Amino acid sequence: MNLQRATYQNALKVGGEAIAEAGRENLQAEVPSCPGWTLERLIAHVSRVYRSVARHVSEKATQMIPAEEIPRAPQGDGLLDWFIESHRLVQDALDAANPDEPVWNWAGQPTMEFYIRRMAHETTVHRWDAEAAVGQPSTIDADLACDGVSELYEVVLPFTTTNWRAELPTSSLHLHRTDGDGEWLIVAHGDSIKVTHEHAKGDAAVRASAAHLLLLSWERIGLDSPDIQTFGDATAAQSWFALSR
Repeated sequence: MNLQRATYQNALKVGGEAIAEAGRENLQAEVPSCPGWTLERLIAHVSRVYRSVARHVSEKATQMIPAEEIPRAPQGDGLLDWFIESHRLVQDALDAANPDEPVWNWAGQPTMEFYIRRMAHETTVHRWDAEAAVGQPSTIDADLACDGVSELYEVVLPFTTTNWRAELPTSSLHLHRTDGDGEWLIVAHGDSIKVTHEHAKGDAAVRASAAHLLLLSWERIGLDSPDIQTFGDATAAQSWFALSR
């Protein structure tokens, strides 16, 4: 694993609890970072992701469990209880999982380790969304955010851009973390994405904290956010961030 397993487990635990707390404040609050979504919709979405992962992991599935077999969250008063149960189910499944054991997943990563990492980052970004809907989001751990940037460009986007036939930018992007070690040079190599961890010149360069780079890359904030430095072609940088939509 890129980080200690306990770090991923804590991100899932604390992040899920924070999402539930935001929901208790106002389920109808609009989520600025997810246009068109309310907290009710965000929580229903995360609940279903948790239920799906919990089933794949606990059953050690070697093929995809059809989406129609994954129950949808109830509307109204029962949603928060459903989410809390979903959160418990995915935690229990991942806590019991052997990271090296085979399991199906959409990214073609062959082991349980994929889900342990993915659920930490899924929860962390949506925790930020949920907290932003009702107030001020809490800080994202810098090393967790750094790992999240790597996961996005090395695992998530290579899958989504290939399967959704997204057109890759022709320009290159260099990301430089300012609160610790972390650099990424991201380029299109044919129909695939190539990522190297080096100090190299890109058509666009962005310098920011790991948390800001994560939120930028998931289009939760923009390049005009405070404490972000952009060099070169800002449009090129934005074309890479747009792939995460």
